[in-house]
Amino acid sequence: MVTTSPKSAAPPSGRAAGKTAVGPYGQNTAKYRLTFSEEFDGDRLDTRIWNDREWYDPSFPTINYAVEGGSLKIWPQRDANGNFFKRVINTDEKFYQQYGYFEMEARLPYGKGVWPAFWLYNHDHKEHFRPEIDIMEAYPGGGPGSGWSGANLRPTAYAITIWSGEPEVQGGYKMLEDMGDLSAKFHKYAVKWEPHKQTFYFDGKEVYSAKVSMPDRMYLLLDILFGSASGEPDDTTPTGKGNAFEIRYVRAWQFR
Repeated sequence: MVTTSPKSAAPPSGRAAGKTAVGPYGQNTAKYRLTFSEEFDGDRLDTRIWNDREWYDPSFPTINYAVEGGSLKIWPQRDANGNFFKRVINTDEKFYQQYGYFEMEARLPYGKGVWPAFWLYNHDHKEHFRPEIDIMEAYPGGGPGSGWSGANLRPTAYAITIWSGEPEVQGGYKMLEDMGDLSAKFHKYAVKWEPHKQTFYFDGKEVYSAKVSMPDRMYLLLDILFGSASGEPDDTTPTGKGNAFEIRYVRAWQFR
């Protein structure tokens, strides 16, 4: 069930059975008001609030995502030409928010080349200015020497990055290592975004903060890309639903 008011912060209207979205995990719930609650309890992606590609991307005809069993699943897949292709599920033009608390519960995929992420983004400005808050991105394909994964290419680390909007200008960065196998079970990844500070959480525990001004509204993104520190995918990369970036919920709150 989705409870949201696109492009605004109207009070939510419902809850999904078994998933009580009272407040951010580990936070004082009295300080927050729920504005977005996607529980993925339907049987398809709700296109009223989600797009399945970024505005600049072509349509990808091969489907590598599904909503089933109370989760959104996005998995590595080859297209008709045998190529791996990215998938970006986002709320661009459908839901934005400035400041607040943003949280996802998910289990990560594994294998060479996979690059899952949960982030906030803005492209209201001219092309060169696009602020971004990466709440979680992982590169499990790098191998044990990379710090990102174990010998079997299971994710054991993830990164937090703040991009101010100016080209290549970081407002903050933190790589969280030795987190255990992040593909073995579900974890909560979150950020508290205040006018001059961002505080990041893993399973309700603060893991990083940065004092940087990020005044632009942003939309939500969930994706699997390929490459970067994870290397390029190959025949060893597990494909299909069994190796999904599996998201149980995405929620957002505003401060009261």
